[in-house]
Amino acid sequence: MTERIASLLRRVSSSEAPVDAQDAELRERLGGRGNLAALEREIASEIAYSLGKAASKLEAAIARVSAILGELGALPLGAEARRELRLRFDEERLLAERRLRDLIIQREAIGFRRHTDVVQQYVIPRWPKE
Repeated sequence: MTERIASLLRRVSSSEAPVDAQDAELRERLGGRGNLAALEREIASEIAYSLGKAASKLEAAIARVSAILGELGALPLGAEARRELRLRFDEERLLAERRLRDLIIQREAIGFRRHTDVVQQYVIPRWPKE
């Protein structure tokens, strides 16, 4: 859990007066300290779900890029067909790059600072050299 989330939970669960109105509202909704562990589990669950959803979107985008490359290798294409396929490829690759960026941003928001494992796991194919 990131320090920011942990700090929020400490503020809300402390017996001292809340720092601001949002903390007071959250403290009231929690009701007691026993609910803090449940809240931490729910936050962790939401973080995992959100990261999983972002990763699934990235995987789907990479699959579409790979499928276009498969079309390139499967068919003898003329100049016009090849150009259209390249345009589709560029659009899908751009979307896959956005999905990768979105996943990295989400990871940074929860405290991850290194993303080499993500970049190595989710390789976005490039157009073959001609």
